[in-house]
Amino acid sequence: MRSFAATIQHIARKSGFLTVFPVSDVSLIAISEHRDKLSPYMKLPLPKRESVKKTFDKSLTMEAAAESGIPQPRTFSIHNTSELKDAARKITYPAVIKPKWSWVWNRKPALHARPYYVNSSAELIRSYEAVHREFPFPLIQEYIPGHNVSVAVLADNSKPKAACCIRVYRTMPVTGGNSVLRESIDPDPVLLDYAYKLLKALEWHGVAEVEFRIDSRDKIPKLMEINGRFWASVDVAIESGIDFPYLLYRLVNGDNINPEFTYRKGVKSRWFIGDVQNLFATLKGEPRLARIKKPDKLKTLLSFLKFYEKDMHYDCFSFDDPLPFFILGRMLNLLLGSKRKLASGAGSV
Repeated sequence: MRSFAATIQHIARKSGFLTVFPVSDVSLIAISEHRDKLSPYMKLPLPKRESVKKTFDKSLTMEAAAESGIPQPRTFSIHNTSELKDAARKITYPAVIKPKWSWVWNRKPALHARPYYVNSSAELIRSYEAVHREFPFPLIQEYIPGHNVSVAVLADNSKPKAACCIRVYRTMPVTGGNSVLRESIDPDPVLLDYAYKLLKALEWHGVAEVEFRIDSRDKIPKLMEINGRFWASVDVAIESGIDFPYLLYRLVNGDNINPEFTYRKGVKSRWFIGDVQNLFATLKGEPRLARIKKPDKLKTLLSFLKFYEKDMHYDCFSFDDPLPFFILGRMLNLLLGSKRKLASGAGSV
């Protein structure tokens, strides 16, 4: 992280640009932690360090949410074997083992965490111990059946300046993860209230995405997590009429921003490569979770084949700017070629 920040500092000192927008967890952490070296050369669209840390540590996020009265999945923080066994008895199944941090840097290369799903107490204990070795003391949460809705927000010292609600239809992995098909929907006053309360509790400044799961059992939204950076479905908001990157630029520049809470509904965005992966996983019978109904394979296939719809946009392709699509295709070809060479080399040993 130190080398990354030093490189940003060198470029900023040499080029003299106004600001930098972190668009990944890794870059956000690095820039936040080394802001003292960067701030003399640029304006940073970030809240204070403590706020950023609370968005990355899911246990601290859930604590802030609980103090603000925001519903969340039943969650267990484990400190010893006795508590693990107690949680295994009390939690409903399927359950989720969720590392507190998305990344850990205690070894090289850095490790990226993901949720682990279990269907029994024995599987929970066995899997927890394995996860704990790489990602110490992960959380245990109940699995929430339903669908996700994200609240995208721009906050000026905790005061909302823009917001957009986005419904997620498909993700990869199928159990939940990066959204691959999403749509702008009517503002939900309950979700907006919860999102604003959380951002206020975190003393947030800049852009954020607050993710909720609408529980199909009781229709109550449950907080999943918060991303303190630009999110995968930001194009939905932009195409709907709220240009979050430009608004953030203006915020950093000290401009007076008029509140923007009105946007077009029914605008869809699709990450095609991720949607292909979702389709294959669904056809193979994912997710394999106890007592959770699998997606209908035929309906998923027919929906996937709708390549053109009114107000449908693709993450990696635009007629106005097609070059990124071809660059991505070239990168994928190079990666696949490298993978085949490695496989061939391994087979010849």
